[in-house]
This record gives sequence, C-alpha cells and structure tokens, in this order.
Amino acid sequence: MVACWGFSLLRTEVNNANGAIDEPSRAGRNIFAVAVLPVRVVLIHAFLFVAAFCFYGTLWSKAPATQPDSGSYLRLAQDLSDFHIDRAQERTPGYPVLLLLTGSSQSPNRALFYVSLLLHFASIWLLASVLWRAGLSGNKVTLFSLLLLLPPFVEPAAYVLTETLAEAMLVAAFVSLVFWHLNKRTIWILISAASIGYAALTRPTYQVLALAVAAWLVTACFLRLKSPGDWRNVVKASLILISGSILIVGGYAYFNYKHFGYFGITYKLGISLTQKTVHVIERLPDEYASIREVLIRGRNANLLASRGTELGYISAIVPELTQVTGLSEPQLSKYLLKLNLLLIRKAPLNYLQDVVLAFGHYWFPTSTDFANFHSRLLQALWAVVHFILFGAFALNLILLFGAAVFLKMCNLFAQQLDEINIGGAKSLDFQKFVYGLAGTIVFYTAAISCFIDVGDPRHRVPTDVIIVFMLFLGSHLWRRLLTLSRIAFERVHATT
Repeated sequence: MVACWGFSLLRTEVNNANGAIDEPSRAGRNIFAVAVLPVRVVLIHAFLFVAAFCFYGTLWSKAPATQPDSGSYLRLAQDLSDFHIDRAQERTPGYPVLLLLTGSSQSPNRALFYVSLLLHFASIWLLASVLWRAGLSGNKVTLFSLLLLLPPFVEPAAYVLTETLAEAMLVAAFVSLVFWHLNKRTIWILISAASIGYAALTRPTYQVLALAVAAWLVTACFLRLKSPGDWRNVVKASLILISGSILIVGGYAYFNYKHFGYFGITYKLGISLTQKTVHVIERLPDEYASIREVLIRGRNANLLASRGTELGYISAIVPELTQVTGLSEPQLSKYLLKLNLLLIRKAPLNYLQDVVLAFGHYWFPTSTDFANFHSRLLQALWAVVHFILFGAFALNLILLFGAAVFLKMCNLFAQQLDEINIGGAKSLDFQKFVYGLAGTIVFYTAAISCFIDVGDPRHRVPTDVIIVFMLFLGSHLWRRLLTLSRIAFERVHATT
C-alpha cells in the first residue's frame, strides 16, 4: 500500500500544477518539484534517508529485538503460515502478515528491521510533502524530517512490535485525506479507508477511527473550512470511510465469530479494562467472591513484586482465572467486561481518576537501550528533547486557540480575510483543515488508550510523527493568525 505512493504523489502533482491550495508562491515552486517536494529538498531527504539507513543498520546490529509482547505476534504469524487462522488469537493479523512477508514468522530477521526503517522513512516523506503543500519553506521541512530521524523516533523500527506499521498506516490514511481535500478524487478516500482498516487490524485501538475522521470532515464544513458545495463530497467521503472500516474490521470480526464464537477483532477488551478497576476490586459483590479473590491476590502479588499494579497484574493471573471460572480466554474476557462495567458504575470517580493519571503517563518518553546506546547522558538528552517538543506542541495548541477566538470576535475571520494579502483565505482554511485532521488522529489515540487501557506511552508512539507534524504546521499557522490578529485589531481600533 505504502509502496505505491511515489507514483501516486507524482501523478497528483502533475494533475494539480495550478496550485491546489491557492498560494501563488507555492504554485511557482511546483514547477521544480519532484513527488511534491522541490528538487533540492528531495536530494537532501535522499541523503538523510541513506545516511540514517546506514547509521542505524550498522549500529543497531541486534535489531530487530523482541519484547514481552512480541511472542504473541510471532505465534499468530506462525498460525497464519498456512494462510488460515486455526485457533483464537489475542492479537490482530495486521503485523503478523508483515512478519510473514519478511520471513520473520519463526525468528525475526534483518529484513523485518530494514522494511520497518523504510516504512518510517516513507511516513516522514509523506508528512513532509504535506508541510510543503501547506506553505512551509524547504528548510523547515528538512528540519522536520531531521528531527524524526533522531534515535527516539526511529527506535520502534528496531523492535518486533506494531508501532512502525501502525504509524505508516495512520500517515497513509491522513495524507490520502489531505490529497482528497485538494482534488476530490475518490481514489484517495479509498486508500484512506483501506489504511484505516488495516491500522485497526494492526492495533485494535483504531477500530472506530473512521467515525472520528468522518466527524471531523462534517465539523470542518460547519466551521466553513470547506466550500459550501462540499457537503455532498463530505457525505460521500464519510460513507466510504465508514463502510470501508466496517468491511475490513467487520469482516475479520465475523470470521472470529464463525470460527471461534466471539464477534470482534480481538477478545482482549474485558481483560484490558481490568487495569482501569484495579483499585476497586474489593467492591465486587459476594456473588463474584471466587473471581474477586483471585483478582485481589494477583494485584497484591504484583504490587509486592514492584512491577506496578496497573500494567501487569492481569496477564499473570489469566490462566488461574480460566481455571476458576471454567471459561475459555475469549469467554473470560467477555465475563470480565461485565464485571469491570459494574465496578465503573459503582466507583465512577475512581475510574476518572485512573483516566487522568493515564493521560499524564501517556505523554512521557519511550526511548530505551537502542536509542540511548546504553548511556544515561543520552537518555537524559532524549528526555529533554521529548519534553521540549511536546511542551511546545501543547503551548502551540493554546496559542492557536487564543488567536482564532480573537479573530472571530473581531468578525474578520471570514468576512475580511480575503482582503489581507498574506497568502489567501483558502490556503489558511487548508492549513486549519489539515491541522484539525491531524489532531483528530492524535487525540483519538490518546482518548482510547487512556479511557480503556493504562495510557502506556508506547500506545502514543504511532502518532509521534503526526504530533511533530502538528507542531511545525501549528507554528506556521499561529504566525499567520498572529499577523491577522494585529491587522484585525488595527482595523477594529480604526473604526472606533
């Protein structure tokens, strides 16, 4: 899917040589562009990617490395080796298919690492092309890409985990929607729908992402970020996105129902939600005394072992729970879902407290030995870089909201924007549409990860490239809004 992007983007550039975002300066530069980026920036990116490939390929000689979760993906890949799933699996097949394609189903090999690197590079390229189309200079686009080639952002490719593949699918879905916004070609919506569907099969977090994206498309129309005649296109695009997601996710869910007796792409929801009720297990009624005792004992044992009650206790006691209840693991998860919903109703404030704590934990750094090169100093450096970038991202959100509200109050946001010669109202609307779409993906991921799971920072990693993208685009957008705010204030002041 990602491999076809070079040709598709080049074709889009030819078909949109008139400057789809109505920015005269950018339209002139498009003459010298190759695959959306100008030749100079293309050459710089080619050099950066080759250098990064050689650098990480040489220094990370032990990649790809396994993690505790890797075994479950390898087991599913082995089960898929005959092109059929023979038993119920806790994991979805998106990443195991990549393991099969790279010959890594039995034992991870270097091909998996190299493909993961290329997927990360493709994600950077696609996002860089959108930044260029949004009006950022070549130097800023290059700085954006250089940041995402730092070890903390590349490190997920060195592990047998889903982060890099999920990242590539999210970026493919996002960029496809951006190009659909520019030229309304249905092919881009179809690519986006397929990418969202495959992202869900890679990480179940994204099962209802299509609904969130469709909601943003409708919201963009209400905010007048699209022309009045776009309602028909928005409805069509939303239906394709939702239908595509239902077809892919629902098809696999039906397969599980037909063969294993549960309807869903994974049976882990009830088990995962147990981590949100860890502090109130004692509130289970006496009719659940046997399972309550096992849960409490497992939680306390995990606490005494200093592994953290939220993150690990349930996995260790699943075998005992299946023995006590006499249920299979999928049936146990469904049973635990009922118990967890009961506990949340009994102690909603405790649940909300856990959600808030999860949001705080969610934004922390994730770099480990590959990125840190076993150096405490480098670990501290990456932590500083992380908090600077994410702090700037949060500050930028606040500043953008303030500038937008001020412009709305001055009644210049729509009526007089075309009169201000700073690039045109349509290019500004395009930037806001893209920023909002990226934010939809980022905050959807955060909400699902923190409301249902423990908010492990690893859950955020597939969206890190989009977060840095939002920082660069948001800074550019804020400077434009700041200029508008100054002009708006001067005009309002002149009329009073």
